[in-house]
Amino acid sequence: MLKIYAGAVGTMMATTQSNPGSPLSWLFQWYTHAIPNDRTKAAELARIYPNASDPVRALANKMWNTCEAHRNPAREDFFFPWHRLFLIYFERIIRQVSGEPKFTLPYWNYTGPSPQNRILPVQFRSSGDAAWKPLFRPDRNRDTNDGVPIDQISGASPIDIKAMKSIVYGQTTGDAGLCSNVDNNPHGSVHGDVGNQRGMGRVPWAANDPIFWLHHCNIDRLWASWIKAGGANPSSPGFKNEKFTFADSNGALVEGSVGSVLDLNDLDYDYDRYIDRPPGSPPFPSKLTVEVFAIRAVARRVSGPVTLGASPTTVKLTTQPAPELNFQGIKKDLSVQLQSLKEDSVFYLRLNDVNASAPPDAGYDVYLDPSGEGELKRSESAYVGSLSFFDVAPHDEQHEAAEPKGKGRNYSFVVTDRVRELQKEGRLSREPNVTLVPTGAPSEGSAPRIASVSLVSS
Repeated sequence: MLKIYAGAVGTMMATTQSNPGSPLSWLFQWYTHAIPNDRTKAAELARIYPNASDPVRALANKMWNTCEAHRNPAREDFFFPWHRLFLIYFERIIRQVSGEPKFTLPYWNYTGPSPQNRILPVQFRSSGDAAWKPLFRPDRNRDTNDGVPIDQISGASPIDIKAMKSIVYGQTTGDAGLCSNVDNNPHGSVHGDVGNQRGMGRVPWAANDPIFWLHHCNIDRLWASWIKAGGANPSSPGFKNEKFTFADSNGALVEGSVGSVLDLNDLDYDYDRYIDRPPGSPPFPSKLTVEVFAIRAVARRVSGPVTLGASPTTVKLTTQPAPELNFQGIKKDLSVQLQSLKEDSVFYLRLNDVNASAPPDAGYDVYLDPSGEGELKRSESAYVGSLSFFDVAPHDEQHEAAEPKGKGRNYSFVVTDRVRELQKEGRLSREPNVTLVPTGAPSEGSAPRIASVSLVSS
């Protein structure tokens, strides 16, 4: 399948040179995801399609720069289905270009247990091989192309599947939801670990790298695994009836609805194996509970806006009332609150409105109440997850579809085991700390920040 893929990518790249306006060209598919930030959509449409009445230009105008949900965090729930539709139609184009009707897009299994799983496959690093050269891109982190596991590169973010602990698909007061949490890690972490400023590490350039498609195929597999384990997709008409425009294998306009791709049984593909939810995952609630999910008891400890830098940042959380949750009588002693909760209560550490002025090119490891003795390590129980800043900053100030300013993304980590451990040790009678440790030095002027940090129980 990789040989077929490499040959088709080479053909599509050649088409970019001879007929860049073809929907079957590499450029057209790349631009569907996002326009590079050194050019504009209007200028590229005019350059490639000088005839304003060209019907393919109209198709390009509808398709290009439409990736969800890079430009509007409020549309985060469409992240999974938009990319699934993108993969489906792209796979069909590969079949058409290659003449191989049974071609199946592979996935990159970087979520596997071995460090070897996180080495970029050699076929994508073989710049001197005639057969594999179309899969090579120089615009990656150098160590990535040298065969170093991407999570072991200096400054890299860890890659994990902690997001699968989420019990709901979309945003709630407690759980930020599978979709948002996967978008953070492993999705954003892999992008940043592989790429650079003109590669996978930047939204406008990411889809030019052939590994992009295998990366998103694994993200799709993770979503399918979560559903197979008992998770539920949104059922609202507003979600299921949303439609997106793509090109079919003949380059003609086609519309795909979200509802048509939510169940793999309705599609023509399956995965050879699925991913188990990690240990400590809370059980999925009933359908009724999902629809009326509410906070039953809150230990909400909110900081002010937190600006992160090149050294660890510690936030001391103080108990405050949360009137917007309609929960009265919050006591100031967290340990007393814990005693009143049910044994099956789930605890979340929420990072709200994660934002930056420019891409930081660094992530942050998140620790809940570390002991403070020595260097913090991901192997200790205080480590609860990592924060990727992929796609939390505007792509380009002049970009026509630049993201809404001042509003970032929300992420959460299930920290029930950590809270219970602290409770057992008698350490929750005081104010716990959240410490964020950078994986590398953030870019100058990027100003990565979090509007609030909260500990919530449900």
